[in-house]
Amino acid sequence: MEDVAMNDRREPTIEELRRFPLLSGLDEPGAARALAKARAVSVERGETLFRQGDPARRIWLCRTGQLKLYRLSDAGQEKIIAIINPGRSFAEATLFMPRRVYPVHCAALKPSELVGFDADDLVESLRDDPAACFRLLGTLSMRMHEKIDQIESLALQNAHLRVAHYLLDEYRKQGEPETFRLEASKKHIAGLLAVQPETFSRSLTALQRAGALDVDARVITVTDAHRLERAARGALDS
Repeated sequence: MEDVAMNDRREPTIEELRRFPLLSGLDEPGAARALAKARAVSVERGETLFRQGDPARRIWLCRTGQLKLYRLSDAGQEKIIAIINPGRSFAEATLFMPRRVYPVHCAALKPSELVGFDADDLVESLRDDPAACFRLLGTLSMRMHEKIDQIESLALQNAHLRVAHYLLDEYRKQGEPETFRLEASKKHIAGLLAVQPETFSRSLTALQRAGALDVDARVITVTDAHRLERAARGALDS
């Protein structure tokens, strides 16, 4: 699918290449080779970059816009696995698969630009660079722990706790600002948390009534971080 989206937008840069842990340590010839085989890609809102089972010919860096990684159940129900924002790389794990295919679907939530790095070429480079392999494994390990936390949340927490935990996590990841903006629409965040959009909205209202935060569209103002922490632990009195 991604080959259809190839275009002549701004060429990939060395700065973008260095955002990949496995590419950041390449020597000058290796970096030049990776950039020569990289391609700029654009996808419109709602357009598919790749589908589950497609050959994984490239790993990706989101330059602008926003995308979702998702799976579909046999009944066609969508489960969002991750929301990809600018600066985030994805699909690196496919480099280690015996049969290199994408394990999820990827579609644009907003008009997006990406940089795709040639997977076959990177595999050849990794064979000669153990340090790059360890950097990549470190990145994949961190993401695995993120997914374990997500699975634990889905399995052990009710919907309201998931919402509170998600907001607390976003608050901390962004440096605990008084105000921050949700990374995606409420509908797509609800999908990420496996709750209905109506439930997500009710949870926001409950947290607002409890004095933990204020909500203005997608802007969250944390009015009492301690109350938000207690809500994420299920210890906040109603």
